[in-house]
Amino acid sequence: MTKGISADSQVHISVIFLVKILIGLSALIAGYYNIQMKFQSIDRSVGDMHNEIIVLQEKMHEMEKAHVEELEHHAIELEIENKSLMEKLGLKRR
Repeated sequence: MTKGISADSQVHISVIFLVKILIGLSALIAGYYNIQMKFQSIDRSVGDMHNEIIVLQEKMHEMEKAHVEELEHHAIELEIENKSLMEKLGLKRR
């Protein structure tokens, strides 16, 4: 005679086994929330870094623009100085 599962079957689970299941389940849930919090922290850090990079790029663009204007101004001054020196040497007529 084999005993199959029927409506009269009884399942016996020990209290220690239930406690172990609850502890394991609690550890899994705590690990999941810990991972979620870590991901949120990383996401926040990446967002802050992205904003900082954008600010630095804007500052760099302004610095490059000022440097280009300075170089253009310096080139004009050199051109004027070059013309005056050539006129002094008599190589170029006005």
